[in-house]
This record gives sequence, structure tokens and C-alpha cells, in this order.
Amino acid sequence: MLDGKCIIVTGAAQGIGAVMAKGFAAMNARVMLMDITDPANAVESIRSAGGDAIGIKADVTRGEDCIAVVAETEAAFGRVDGMVCNAALFTTLPQEPFDEIDEGLWDAVMAVNVKGPWLCVRAAVPAMERAGGGSVVMIASNRIFRGYPDLLHYDASKGAILAMVRSLIRELGPKNIRVNTIAPGLTLSEGVLRREGILDRKDAIAAGRSLARDQEPGDLVGPTAFFLSDHAAFVTGQSLVVDGGGIVH
Repeated sequence: MLDGKCIIVTGAAQGIGAVMAKGFAAMNARVMLMDITDPANAVESIRSAGGDAIGIKADVTRGEDCIAVVAETEAAFGRVDGMVCNAALFTTLPQEPFDEIDEGLWDAVMAVNVKGPWLCVRAAVPAMERAGGGSVVMIASNRIFRGYPDLLHYDASKGAILAMVRSLIRELGPKNIRVNTIAPGLTLSEGVLRREGILDRKDAIAAGRSLARDQEPGDLVGPTAFFLSDHAAFVTGQSLVVDGGGIVH
């Protein structure tokens, strides 16, 4: 599905991002893993399975880091065809009422979850133009389609992703660059499993889905790959909820 595509995945040292990168490589994509944590182990996992991957330790909130990652990707692979904006603050966030959220934490969430994708896209667009077009996939959350308490900073940031995509498609369509959104349900990545109380609640969460099971990171690989692929060449501005039918919109 992704033969020859050169794709950047942010937040790819572990969790959903690492699983996505490995899945794309298995579809014959060439993958750049970007993370504020060294992604060397995730890169080695892909290479040991026969995939083509490189990695850079970089911060999505720093414009110069985003530019450097794109430049390194072009230098190594010759082009940039796709970007998955996966990096986000979530698993370490405390659940608390909106009026108890620390102001500094609010700013940190917005910096990573909103400013980060903007900077990454801004850096990648010139390279995608040189390649004749491309595809951006941003990761939102199914929470924004129903409304839940006690994570207002996170939910506001993911709502901003949806709004950002709807604006970006108007600016990037003439450049043959598509932008779409995946909105996962609660996904049992390593970080999520470390959250206090998740193991006690995960069965109840699964029971609320039409497909009543746990959601795993691998469940997001295929839907995201579709948006990155030529099969979605005329699809842009769409939001796909991937949560086993917990939310229908």
C-alpha cells in the first residue's frame, strides 16, 4: 500500500508512533522516526525486521528541529511524501477539573499538541511540494466528538487539531497536499497502561464499544496508512474515528 513512500512519524520512539512506523515499513515505506526521546531502539526494531528506517531525537515545539528533520529525511530518502503528526502530551496528564489545571501545564499541552503539528507541517510542506504533493495525517481523539470531563487541556488541544485540518486543506489543496485526521479511542500503548486506574477501567471502556475489545496501537496502522496512500488520493479534510464503534459521527 505504501511502496516507496517516504514518511515522517512524530512521537515515534515508543507507543502508537513506534507501532505505526513499523507497520508502514512493513508496507514498504521508508520511515523517519522523530521523537524528543531517542528513537534508536524503535529504528533498530524496524531494521531488524527488514524495514528501511532512520531516526532523529528532536522536539516538535522547536521550529528549527522540525526543519532539520525534514532536511535529513530528504537527504536520506530523496523526498518526503507523508507526515503523521502523532507526538502529543496525554499519558502523563493528571485527570482533574478544569479549574484545577495548572496554567503552566495548559501551556505545555498546547505547545506540544497544537503548536507542534503546525510547526511540523510548516516544515514539511516545501519538501512535499518538491515531491509533487503529499499527505499529512494528524492524530486527534474520539473524546472531542462526545465530550468528557477532567482533561480539558487535552480535549481542547485535540479539538484544535480538527479545526486546523479544516483550514489547512484550503491552503494546501492547490499544492496537491492532503490533510486528514484519525481520532482514536483509548489505545493501550505502554504509556496509557502506566496511567493509574486504567487496568481497572479498561474492561468497562471496551464494553461500551460496538466491537467490545481493547484497542491496541496496531488498530491505527491500517486506517492511517490508507490516508497516506494513493488509495486516498481524492480524500482530504476528513476525520475518521477509530474506536471500535464507541462513537459514531
